[in-house]
Amino acid sequence: MLLLLAQLQAKTAARGEVKTILKRLVASTQDEAGNIFYAVHQQQDQPNNFIVYELYRDQAACDVHLQSEPVTAALQRMEALLENPPVITFCDTLAHTSMKA
Repeated sequence: MLLLLAQLQAKTAARGEVKTILKRLVASTQDEAGNIFYAVHQQQDQPNNFIVYELYRDQAACDVHLQSEPVTAALQRMEALLENPPVITFCDTLAHTSMKA
């Protein structure tokens, strides 16, 4: 499995719009064949900061996601809404537990 971890810092005035865009990405990603898990988190003590946790079957599935229209449109729209470009980290999964709700 492949983990994509994205860290984003919204401009204060754009925080609500960034949150809305990220929530829409969850909805558009859930039906992707290679997506295992996708979650958006907002930092409690710094609410302009968001972390997106994405788990894919493999690199090819992640690539399909990153090239999808919803993702490319969201990234383009967020360029003006973020303090800095997103920090993206890719990780190979070494071990995991079962996903629980």
